[in-house]
Amino acid sequence: MHIPDRTTSIEILEKHQGDSPERIAHSMAVAELAMALGRELVAQGHSLDLGLIEAAAILHDILKGQPAHDHAGGEMLRSMGYAQVAAVVEVHTRLGGRTPAPEEPISEAEVVYMADKSYRRVNRVTIEERYGIWRNTWKDNPTRLESLTRGENRAKTVRERIEKAMGKTLGDI
Repeated sequence: MHIPDRTTSIEILEKHQGDSPERIAHSMAVAELAMALGRELVAQGHSLDLGLIEAAAILHDILKGQPAHDHAGGEMLRSMGYAQVAAVVEVHTRLGGRTPAPEEPISEAEVVYMADKSYRRVNRVTIEERYGIWRNTWKDNPTRLESLTRGENRAKTVRERIEKAMGKTLGDI
């Protein structure tokens, strides 16, 4: 289990996104929220690797700007020997297209996914606000709107799972 520490994760991020201060700021905001969620979940008795959450949240957009940046980032991190981080990074956009079942334990991937969905660039937003912006952007594309509906429903389900597990709302964190 090889996971880069915070300093190494930031160095890797800066190496690949150093020309985009807003992307770095987004990744750091996502990491801060992901860690707050992770700490709250651990305090409630959930078994999560906070080091994995932090590294994956910092590095989730490592190759943002490239096609399929989630998969490309995962491949790059796997080639660097960070397979666990890669596994979270490559599903941070859609959780691999699956919605976790109610009985499944909360995963590090869900925590990073939810933290990322809670930001639009560097601004904290609700799921409804974030998907509303996308829906407006794609209002003339029925296929994309259908995909967005599935994504929003997945995000709401994950939010509900995390809120139930924490015993408080995402807005309280």
